[in-house]
Amino acid sequence: MLFINHVKPSKIRIEADEVTYNMHILIRYQIEAALFENKIEVNDLPEIWNQKYADILGLKIKNDAEGLMQDSHWANGYYGYFPSYTIGNIYSGQILKAIKKSVINYKNKIAFGELADINQWLKEKVHSHGSLYDSNDLIKKISGENITTQPYLHYLEEKYRELYNI
Repeated sequence: MLFINHVKPSKIRIEADEVTYNMHILIRYQIEAALFENKIEVNDLPEIWNQKYADILGLKIKNDAEGLMQDSHWANGYYGYFPSYTIGNIYSGQILKAIKKSVINYKNKIAFGELADINQWLKEKVHSHGSLYDSNDLIKKISGENITTQPYLHYLEEKYRELYNI
């Protein structure tokens, strides 16, 4: 189980572990924000990318293929939505916290592939609402809280403390 949950920074976002994944999003957000605020120039992007990967993830980028060019989003004109990946992770923490309160033995059910109760909970609490609510209102309806990082951080801490015996 530890092997598939190994935490080690990677150069490629889609290959990142769940602990360091959001650092990839942070890097992209910081670069996009600086670019749109005219604080940096397009020609400087590879150098800035490489420096951020060194500073934030401790990784040395050797070339643009494993650096800036590995991400096709910008080349396709897709800007401004990277933070939504992290917001989804934050929501998942709040949803899991609510599931824990409502679905008895949820971990065992997942481990044995018995997902009927969890699917039913999701249908009732999430899917049945479609787009009746905006995301923040729906997460508050589900969890009783405004969006908060604490449940997601708690999930990561609890999972990895157990896996790494710390």
